[in-house]
Amino acid sequence: MKTAKSITLLVSAALMVFASCGEKEDNTPAGNDNPGNNQNPQTEEMIVGNWNETVALYIYSQNGTCDTTSMFEDGESIVMTFNADKTYTSIYHSTDGDSEEDGTWAVTGDKLTLKTEFGPMDYTIDQLDASVFNVTHNEEDEDEDEDGSYSVSIIRMTKIAR
Repeated sequence: MKTAKSITLLVSAALMVFASCGEKEDNTPAGNDNPGNNQNPQTEEMIVGNWNETVALYIYSQNGTCDTTSMFEDGESIVMTFNADKTYTSIYHSTDGDSEEDGTWAVTGDKLTLKTEFGPMDYTIDQLDASVFNVTHNEEDEDEDEDGSYSVSIIRMTKIAR
């Protein structure tokens, strides 16, 4: 159970990429005609496939000070497989062995929702094209005492060729 929760947190953090501690910038590269909106029916088709998480960062900000931590240690990686039937499998590889998580996924507008036994997790699709899939998850501190605390999980994935 503890491993499954760790995987969920790691997967959540690993689905985010390229965020900063200031205002959110538009990181969509020039020429990307599908920055995550679901106006294009190809969005879901583009997500289907195997994706290797290449960057997984956790950024915590409080009172204007940022702390950025990689969510991967040496020997760790995650491969996400998004299926056309709206199910997904996440395989976490580490030096201690592999573990797997299954769930469902959905896209609404620029939001990707992953659902597991622990509940849903929402991500913003920052970039999606034939080879790159970047998402972020923003979380404000529930116990915020006017200190402006928030965290951002950033994940960058690259498509695995079949």
